[in-house]
Amino acid sequence: MAATVEILRDRPPELEVYGRSLSTVYTLGALAVEKSFNKALGSPEAAQARIEFYTSVEEGFGTDMELGGGLEVRDFDVRPVAEGRVMAKDGKRAITDMTKAGLICAEETALADLRFAPQLIRSKWDHKNALEVDAMAGGKTDYNTRIVVSPFPEEAAAQSGNAYWRGIGYVPHLRRGFVQLYHATEKGPVLTGSLSFDGSNKKRLREVFGQLDVAIPDDEITDNWLKYAINGTFTEEQAIRLATGIADKAGDPRYKKNTNTVDITKQYEQLVERAFSESYIHVCESLYRGYQTTELRKLVHQFANNAQHFNERYARALYSMRANSDYFTDDDSIILHELLVYSTIEMMRALHLEDTTVMYAHAGSSYVDLHYIDASSFQSLLGGFGADGARNNRGYSACGLEIALGGNPEERWNEYGPQAAYGGIDKKSKSEDDDCDFISKSCPMCGQKNVKTVVRKLPGGKKHISGGCGCSKVV
Repeated sequence: MAATVEILRDRPPELEVYGRSLSTVYTLGALAVEKSFNKALGSPEAAQARIEFYTSVEEGFGTDMELGGGLEVRDFDVRPVAEGRVMAKDGKRAITDMTKAGLICAEETALADLRFAPQLIRSKWDHKNALEVDAMAGGKTDYNTRIVVSPFPEEAAAQSGNAYWRGIGYVPHLRRGFVQLYHATEKGPVLTGSLSFDGSNKKRLREVFGQLDVAIPDDEITDNWLKYAINGTFTEEQAIRLATGIADKAGDPRYKKNTNTVDITKQYEQLVERAFSESYIHVCESLYRGYQTTELRKLVHQFANNAQHFNERYARALYSMRANSDYFTDDDSIILHELLVYSTIEMMRALHLEDTTVMYAHAGSSYVDLHYIDASSFQSLLGGFGADGARNNRGYSACGLEIALGGNPEERWNEYGPQAAYGGIDKKSKSEDDDCDFISKSCPMCGQKNVKTVVRKLPGGKKHISGGCGCSKVV
């Protein structure tokens, strides 16, 4: 088991999805198969996958076109530190390794699409910032708190258009930026904070930084602002208060905030957890196995039953999954991740507007307690919530993606959908040189018979070959 897990963690960065780790999804699936679902769901890998899922829900809900103007993100969390490096929630991978992988993804994408070049700049500063935070966590700096700001990419949006930047996770209609807090606590872990502000404006931000003795040149583009840090030594309470004050001052006062999306997620945490532990876990298991399990097929059918309400990208993928349960790929997992995040947001939205935490009457049915209905009924309702959002053409943005199930995808995204910039490409056609899946008579690395094998093209003419046995190599 240990060897399998390490192989899965060592997937090439080119195969990862910016903003979340497919290697974690694979590893969590391996734990579910080789140990048990209960042990898998209580594992450090589940903690990392869970925080990625919850963050997508929290951030996405805060970008609602109708409600988003009154919503903000104020999210604080702690990260473990091992040997002077800040770690992911699984305690096994350093954040700097993840930002380095993200940088490699960004470099490859920018080579293929010049519109992505501003995000490459930001990825470089993200990685450098992570290295600086490691130094702080390891006691190698004369400060214990670091705060940076990621403004809305106004220059890039003006050049490439709002639709492109919305498609990779930004929020043009709110001009949303984020304050990022890092504080080395006395007990060892690093406290992190992500605080949104709307109406991003360089002049206002420059004044806020100036009040803290950090000068930013007038002609500095927003993509470089991550290199200007506010460093100091504070207590945990002082650090949180400072970061919150910066976010409050950075926002345009015309956006009057009344709700923290993190609080809403906590209010409905049991229901969000049901989406994760009763549905998303089967995505993980199926990705590891290389085919759809019985439970995942049920989920696919629940969503496919509503596919007529979804745009072509999702409908086509769902119909394909329903017809081909013997296979399950990275791209399939990305589709279901987006569908589950979107439908969970729609469920929270409906409950929030109804001002209820447990009871909901969907599509004219009698009121039901969402906490106690069986898993199949819960999945059916999730699909219904997603379909309702699609019919009303609602869309949400989170780290690395925009999700909108309705409307014409060509009007919202580039040719390959919202994840194209990050590797999650939904191919429209196949050729002999494209990615492929097949059953190999035997694995050339371990010798296991009849192994589901997945071949993925990499930049530079190379290919990544992975097997359902857990083996993996680049050729």
